[in-house]
Amino acid sequence: MQLLNVGFALLLIKMAFCVLPGVLGIFFIVSSEETKRNMRSTLCNQLFGVSNAIPFLKFRSFLHILGTILLLLSIVATYLIHLKKFF
Repeated sequence: MQLLNVGFALLLIKMAFCVLPGVLGIFFIVSSEETKRNMRSTLCNQLFGVSNAIPFLKFRSFLHILGTILLLLSIVATYLIHLKKFF
């Protein structure tokens, strides 16, 4: 008996594809203001060389929208990949 067969490896990849966007979306939505400010500062420093090129309110709303989209993607992927055969 093999420890890791092809079917199990495919299941792990499918589960990662279904779960990871949802986890990232939840992180974007519920992270604290300080974490969001640090993310904005890091992103602006990497892209523009200035730590406050993007206004915080616009960045925060972008993170909320992106988090919602990632959650919806996770739900749809879970339904299509795993749950469709049950309904």
